[in-house]
Amino acid sequence: MQKILLFSILFVSLNFSSFAQTDCTNIGFELGSISGWTVTTGKITNGGTSTIYGPEEPGYMYQITNIGSGNDPKVTNEKILMVAPGSNFAIRLGNTDDANSGGFYHRLKTSFIVTQDNSLFQYKFAVVLQNDNNHSDAQKPRFNIQITDENGNPLNCSNFNIQLSRSGTASNFSIQSYNNSGNIEYRNWTIGSINLLSYLGKKINIEVTAHGCTERRHFGYAYFDAQCLKSEVKPTAACPDENGYMVLSAPSGFEKYTWSNGETTSSIKVLAKLGDKYSVKILPLSSLDASCELKLDYTIKYQHPYNNINAKICEGEKYKLGTREYTTSGTFIENIQRTDICDSTVTLNLTVNPLLTKSQEIAICAGTTFKVGSEIYNVTGLYTTIIKNVNQCDSVITTNLKVIDFDVTLQNQDFDILSGDSVLLKAIVLTTGNYSYTWQPALDLSCAYCAETWAKPSTSRQYTVYVSSLDGKPCEKVKVANISVRNCGLVFIPDAFSPNNDGKNDTFYAFASGCVKQIKNMKVFDRWGEVIFWKENITPSTASNGWDGTFNGLPADVGIYAYNVEVELNDGTSYTTQGSITLMR
Repeated sequence: MQKILLFSILFVSLNFSSFAQTDCTNIGFELGSISGWTVTTGKITNGGTSTIYGPEEPGYMYQITNIGSGNDPKVTNEKILMVAPGSNFAIRLGNTDDANSGGFYHRLKTSFIVTQDNSLFQYKFAVVLQNDNNHSDAQKPRFNIQITDENGNPLNCSNFNIQLSRSGTASNFSIQSYNNSGNIEYRNWTIGSINLLSYLGKKINIEVTAHGCTERRHFGYAYFDAQCLKSEVKPTAACPDENGYMVLSAPSGFEKYTWSNGETTSSIKVLAKLGDKYSVKILPLSSLDASCELKLDYTIKYQHPYNNINAKICEGEKYKLGTREYTTSGTFIENIQRTDICDSTVTLNLTVNPLLTKSQEIAICAGTTFKVGSEIYNVTGLYTTIIKNVNQCDSVITTNLKVIDFDVTLQNQDFDILSGDSVLLKAIVLTTGNYSYTWQPALDLSCAYCAETWAKPSTSRQYTVYVSSLDGKPCEKVKVANISVRNCGLVFIPDAFSPNNDGKNDTFYAFASGCVKQIKNMKVFDRWGEVIFWKENITPSTASNGWDGTFNGLPADVGIYAYNVEVELNDGTSYTTQGSITLMR
């Protein structure tokens, strides 16, 4: 086994140059790829008391996971996210195939140079290994994390190694049955951290290995993520506040904090005194070993920071710096002394942006509204509206709003006339102003675009007038006039009469309008076509000139009789109308 480990370390030292990353750009797979990392694979065999690892070749058995990947599909007793909580990406290393997942190991490795900014290395992993009751310990699945210096020496509190055994469940692992094919032993996301301050400027190697059994069928894989932090306690501000207090913060994301003053939060507020020393012990979440907690120190020192501030405010606002307030554009230098611990020099480059102003003349029609920002207006007046802008100065909009409203009426809107007569259509606007008029249809009108017009329709018709304002916005009102036209030359002849001397409808005669000069003649025929009544030059609408329902002095029989009426009009023309009349008694 020692020979195998020696070969593995030698291989790492010879090949790390091909996958080293000078910084931590993609240490946590944030690029969605393995850029800066190398994945290899090799055969594993049973060495009796240990597992034998064969030479490495380029590998492919991995998957970059993200926050949308969900949970591990094989572990059902609890949820194992495929990305560590709080991360966006991770890698799944190893073969998940139920049938052909054994016989090979899968390895992930990289290196980086330690700087002040990446001197706290934090890694996270979750492991899923399939166990059975037949294989020997050397044949079973395994997971290993090895972090070494540039000479291949392991770092303290850095390595994690677990291989399943026949003696029982692995330490701090959980177990569940799996498809009637043995059990799954798994460990949910676990975090380890290493303080690398003593390795500044040196190269650190990270190697992660996962595999199933040495035979064919039992899988072993793991999820892995990492991040580089700065190993330091730092104040949230260079200088104490006006009361002399400073806030000291340790790196976030750890499970336990123990400060030298007894506080147990990630940040503490202290009364700053020059030379005072503070320390904090931090333990990662789900840490591998409580004895591997980190200790960070901080000494309060004199500070004189020089800061440049580029600021923008809006007209009417103030910018406060120290004890002064600034309201004009310019460059200002302020020396701020907070105690004997800190003096600061601040150069303020201040730009005062004017408010955005706008004036507008707006006309709207009555019954409508006008919106400025979130305000809605519908009454004539002068309005000032302030519109809040998130990334710019407020806008001040002055609106002179005029609501155009007028009433329209018709002198008359319903007419009943005789054919040939004319009527005056007149639209009256009750509000002073300039207006246009349009009558539709334009048929039989003396002026279709006048406020008043003479109409002489030959048939009954409806006229619509559209009145539009010419002062500003063209608002419109609509009115309707109805003209009923009766034919002047028509006569009305009833279709029945009852000559029974009751004083009601006893005579058959023709009714006519004033356009009829006379009934030139009116004839009544019996069923055989014999004329039984004939009269000429009759005055219309006169009962005494009609047929009284007798023939030769005797009452005519009840029944239907034909008639022929010749009508003469006032203009000298004439026409004949025919029909039937029913005699009833």
